[in-house]
Amino acid sequence: MFWRIAKLPLTATPFKDLAYISLGLASGIFALTFFFVGPFLSILLIITLIGIPKLLLDMWLTQLWANGERMRGALAGVPIPLSRRRWRGETIVQRVRNAITDPMTWRELVWLILMFAVGTASFVAGVTAFSVGLGFLTLPLWAWSLPDGVEVGVTTIRSVGWMVVFAALAGPPAAVLGAWILRGSALVQAKLAQALLEGEEQERITELQVSRAGAVDAAAGELRRIERDLHDGAQARLVALAMEIGMAREQLERDPEAAAALLAGAHEDAKTALVELRDLARGIHPAILTDRGLDAAVSALAARCPVPCTVAIDLPDRLPAAVESAAYFTIAEALANVAKHSGAARCAITGEVNDLVLAVEVTDDGHGGLKESAGTGIAGLRGRVEALDGRLLVVSPAGAGTVLRAELPCAS
Repeated sequence: MFWRIAKLPLTATPFKDLAYISLGLASGIFALTFFFVGPFLSILLIITLIGIPKLLLDMWLTQLWANGERMRGALAGVPIPLSRRRWRGETIVQRVRNAITDPMTWRELVWLILMFAVGTASFVAGVTAFSVGLGFLTLPLWAWSLPDGVEVGVTTIRSVGWMVVFAALAGPPAAVLGAWILRGSALVQAKLAQALLEGEEQERITELQVSRAGAVDAAAGELRRIERDLHDGAQARLVALAMEIGMAREQLERDPEAAAALLAGAHEDAKTALVELRDLARGIHPAILTDRGLDAAVSALAARCPVPCTVAIDLPDRLPAAVESAAYFTIAEALANVAKHSGAARCAITGEVNDLVLAVEVTDDGHGGLKESAGTGIAGLRGRVEALDGRLLVVSPAGAGTVLRAELPCAS
């Protein structure tokens, strides 16, 4: 126990703590300045045209700064999970409303306000104690530069010999005490940041609510598509087939040749209905995906796409069926958008697994400008991907092509 306490100055921990509180002081100075030129000013400008978009930008910058604070906690041994919140909405007003009603936004703003005082106090206490401890320990090395000696309490030490004695007796305890005061200053700041900024459980609940709603919407949309395809395709074909067989039965005795012609037509309709049912089943879950995996299934998709596609999917092994299915339909919808809307001349499909996350990406060189709200199927894909705790990213600047990337956890 004693050695564990005494050895702290001999480890890297005090220097990590020193880096932590030094960055905290810089962060606090930034926080104080940013609060007044950022959220506070945006609230004053809320009645103007620039107030609302500026407030949304400030909320985003606050979250970005808070994530930096979360990462800084690792230096003090108190890492905080990064926030992955996204404020969605069709309009900027809805996004601002969602940002303002987000509880974590207010906790980040509280930390933004407190950070200058907390960072300054931690820095002053920690650095002062640590510096005094090191100063006592190294007294003979620097005290010679003071011609009048070193004042320690009520006495003044002028002799080098007494300086060595003082450093030997008081230096180690002072260094240990200073290191622990520095440790405490860093931990107090880090624990306070953790209390305010660690919202993983609540954010996880929110993410699950969003992903569940997305999964329900995606499933409902898929059921509507299947119902529409059955009604307009195979069902209509089977109705016509039944009518042709009925007419052939009526003509069988009176006009065998006409009956034979009707049966021949019914036979063709039956084969067409089978093809339509196979296509429908392939749309639900393609057999090639089950039998040969994602690479082969995506290669088949690319071969049918009217836009020339290259496929580079590197998978070490088969993935969970749900992950393969989500990746397949994400790529299928992306290729449909490329063919219908992009005006692209080339398309590339890539896929790889890193850190148990499958990342698939579809890139084209079209005119870009893809909008999720324009009926391009992206909203349904987002629900499908987020139902598996994944992320869907779409980058589509006007005139610069489109990149659609899905990241799916694939730990089984």
